[in-house]
Amino acid sequence: MPTSEEQRVLLLLAKEWVHSGPPGIMDISDIVAALGQAPSATLQALKTLYECGLIDMNALKTSAFLTPEGYAAANAGSKIRGQCFKPNSSM
Repeated sequence: MPTSEEQRVLLLLAKEWVHSGPPGIMDISDIVAALGQAPSATLQALKTLYECGLIDMNALKTSAFLTPEGYAAANAGSKIRGQCFKPNSSM
């Protein structure tokens, strides 16, 4: 299961995906400001999501965006499981 911080990042980027179109690109500073959680928690969540392939970042690591897998995971909500939050087909 993702942490609450990771889930919040996924949901925020999914909202941006819907609002602005795929892939839901946001500056890291805007993500930190929008979530209102500790910057270190947001950055750790971004790192984990990046390592799992649910988000990607620009070359300078100043903005983040969802991969198609990340968008699917955000829409799966609490039904995601495993180390890298793969949708659980049994739920």
